[in-house]
Order: sequence, then C-alpha cells, then structure tokens
Amino acid sequence: MDANSSVGLELLNHFYQSRLTVERAAPIAEGGNRLKRSEDKEKRSREQGTRLTRGELFWIFLKAGFAFGGGLGILAVLEDELVDKRRAVAREEFLTIYGIGRIVPSGTMTALAVAYGYKFGGLSGTVITLAALSLPVFVLTIALTIAYHYLRNSRVFDLLPVTIMPAALALIVVAALKLGKDVFRPSRELIFAGVAFSFALFLRLNPAFILLAGGVLGAFALRRIDVEERAKKKGSEK
Repeated sequence: MDANSSVGLELLNHFYQSRLTVERAAPIAEGGNRLKRSEDKEKRSREQGTRLTRGELFWIFLKAGFAFGGGLGILAVLEDELVDKRRAVAREEFLTIYGIGRIVPSGTMTALAVAYGYKFGGLSGTVITLAALSLPVFVLTIALTIAYHYLRNSRVFDLLPVTIMPAALALIVVAALKLGKDVFRPSRELIFAGVAFSFALFLRLNPAFILLAGGVLGAFALRRIDVEERAKKKGSEK
C-alpha cells in the first residue's frame, strides 16, 4: 500500500470517528436543551403564578360573596384562595392591587373583581367575577329583607350582637393580621405603616390621599434607598 492510500484511509477513518462522535453527542445535547427548556418553562410558570380557569374564578368570587364582615371579610377569602391555596397571585401583588382598589372611585371589592377577572380571563372573566361576587349579595339582601319584614318584632334580632357580629369582627381581625404579617416586623415598611395609621387616626386624612402619598414615597424615596444599599453591597463584595 502506497503512502497516498494510507493517507486516504486515515482521512476516512478520522471522518468516520468524527461523525460517530457527533451522532453520539447529538442526543445528549438535545436532552440538555430539552431539560433547559423545561426548567425555563417551570421558572416562567412560577413567576407568572397558577392560571385560573373561568370556572375557578366564578367559584372563588362566589365564595367570597358569601363572606360576612363586609369588605375585609371578602378580602380574607380572596387572600386565602388566590395567595395561600392556589398560589395564583403573590402576596405583594395582592396587597398592591388592594391598595389601588382603595383609590379608584368604586367599591374596593368591585375593583378587585375587575382586576383579577381581567387578569385571568379578559373581559369575559371580568363579567364572571362581577356576577359571582354580586349574586350572593343580591340573593341574601332580598332574603334578609323578607325575613326582617316578618321577624322585626321577634327576639331573634336581639341575638345578633352576640352571634353574627363577633364572628364578623373575628374575620376582619384575621384578615388584617394575615395581610400585614409581612409588614409587622422591624422594617422601613412598618415605620411608614405607623405614620400612615397616625395620619388616618388623628388627622383624619382621606385614605386615598394617604395611599397616593405612600405610592409616591415608595416610587422615589425607597427606590433610591434600595439603589444605595445595592451599591454598598457590591462595593463590599469587591
């Protein structure tokens, strides 16, 4: 065998080995890509939260509509369903939307129904959440009005202060504590919450004004403080 034939065989062997290596590595690379895509999809799913169907939206807001204790009673049910059980909304987002709902010129719970209905179901989801939230109020108001007409002279109404009222108060207290558990610890947020409480209690400022002032303060002052803290942290790491 001459030198040219030997070189040709070596080149063919090298080409065959290279192709074999590529063919063996391709499934491994594809598997790695699939794993990365799966991890990215799972990460996006965690960031976006659980998606709710229109049926789930109807059930959640129907259940909230039957809650006693007014707005905070409804808020406790929504927080339990959306944040704790289904993990469809982060607690920070829930508090933010609640704060926005306090500002807009409508009922706060109506604003929450519109916000989450549109978030998870678009315009049709908004109609569903509003209908579900309003249905219990509509039915119970008619039923209680009829009951009051027939029982207004009965001693049944004397039991309300020791039955329904304490239960409603307990729901309100629990809702307030659960919503504030991320704030009630030594932090800047706790200081601002105390200042806002003092303004509302002693100066009787409009809650909408306090919320707007808090939003402006958070957007500028706290953001500047966080930037400075991150800069200090990077400097210490270097």
